[in-house]
Amino acid sequence: MKRGKRAAFVLAVAILLTACGGKVESTVTTEEIVVPEMSSEDLLVNSLEYLLQDDEEPEEDVQAEEVSSDHAETEKEIAGTAEFIVYYSNGTCDGLEFRTETADELTADTLIAALARHNIVSLDTKVLSFTEKEEEAGIVLYLDLSGEMDHYLGTMTQEAKDIIMDSISSTFLENYSADIIHIQIAGKPLHQSVKWDEA
Repeated sequence: MKRGKRAAFVLAVAILLTACGGKVESTVTTEEIVVPEMSSEDLLVNSLEYLLQDDEEPEEDVQAEEVSSDHAETEKEIAGTAEFIVYYSNGTCDGLEFRTETADELTADTLIAALARHNIVSLDTKVLSFTEKEEEAGIVLYLDLSGEMDHYLGTMTQEAKDIIMDSISSTFLENYSADIIHIQIAGKPLHQSVKWDEA
């Protein structure tokens, strides 16, 4: 509605400028609208300033609404995500580095997928089972991986295998605040790790 009024106003100004040829006559007859004397240039500048003033406020409102809706969507996305830490080999394969990542939820499958992105496990490695138990020794994790992990380890040197086991163990122990992890491949025991005492 407001845009229609503005368009009509601009059209009227344009017609007035072409019809008058520069200046408005000073004589006024009855029932005519009195227009103050000003050059067509002044009239055009004043009209444009008026239109620009009206346009600025709605644009700011629209931008404010867009920002608030984007912020609300970001908050929803953050509320539905879980942060976790992934440990992986450093460049020289003599230690571990870590980074924080996010996912919809924290699961064993999520952690294995993240480890696969860092070449710690093969892309086709699956979680066969994962349990978390409260025992006398503390929180104990039992992780059973698919046979593809065995084939993957078969291509590695002993040093690389050690880094892989440390990466998997550290990632699971850290994210589940656990004390011990037992890793199996297709039901066969492979590795056991105890969380380092940081004290």
